[in-house]
Amino acid sequence: MVQRRHYFGMKTIYARIFLPCLLVCLLAMSMAACKTTGPAAGREPGPGRAGGDYVILSQKRVVLLYPDTPDTSPRMDISLSVVDSRRPENRFILDVLYDGQGTEEYADNRLHGYDTMYGEMRSVVEKYPDMSREALNWFYNETVAFCAGTEKVAVISRQQEYFTGGAHGMRNKDYYVFSLEDKRRLSIGDIIRDDARQALDDLVEESLRKYMEIPSWIPLSEGGFFEDSVDKLDDFFLGPQGLGFQWDPYEIAPYSIGIIEITLPYDSLQGLFTERGIVLTKEFQ
Repeated sequence: MVQRRHYFGMKTIYARIFLPCLLVCLLAMSMAACKTTGPAAGREPGPGRAGGDYVILSQKRVVLLYPDTPDTSPRMDISLSVVDSRRPENRFILDVLYDGQGTEEYADNRLHGYDTMYGEMRSVVEKYPDMSREALNWFYNETVAFCAGTEKVAVISRQQEYFTGGAHGMRNKDYYVFSLEDKRRLSIGDIIRDDARQALDDLVEESLRKYMEIPSWIPLSEGGFFEDSVDKLDDFFLGPQGLGFQWDPYEIAPYSIGIIEITLPYDSLQGLFTERGIVLTKEFQ
């Protein structure tokens, strides 16, 4: 959880940056512009009833900007983890996470993209020889985790932290709530009734005010948010503590506030659930 901070007078909207990347196993790749060193892979089982059907695959990789001078070359450090399935009937989760591609195909495409992008920086450095080394030392870290699981639901988070030049690094996080019965990713409409969305919005605003310590008489836009209302509730999760929501930097507030995450206790949502939502949330209580 990020530290609570007040931010006044700033209202700049940036497009949300999303860099997907997935890596399943050791991939030997020949590269024209860059060279990788030191790969190391590992496997660890996912926790919980749902997580027991999966494993987390992880790997670290180093890409050198100047392979001929490894001791002095700027570098890009990549650390990734990705879910692999033990049960064919639940591979629909992998299809959602990897956009329908095979895991190795997806990983190969992403790795090639990193190699190409970082290798192209050599021509940029030739034009700007005074560029600082800090601007050329890039990194990308991705963590996939099982957050919660029941016999009917699997909740997975995927977080990316990266720096690819610019003023600062970035952080993004996404939650995925899967129905193991329907074999699909659930939406907030599966949990909360359409006619109860206004009541949900009010509870979310109240929780965000507590999170940022904004009194009820001060508009959200004067207390650190871009707008006076928050209606981006697509990134949600379920867990023992309740129904949660998450927003990335720049999504509803400036970068300085960081990732925002709140959780509404289930008892505060009584009367708002769909019939399916009642069944699924009881699994966590």
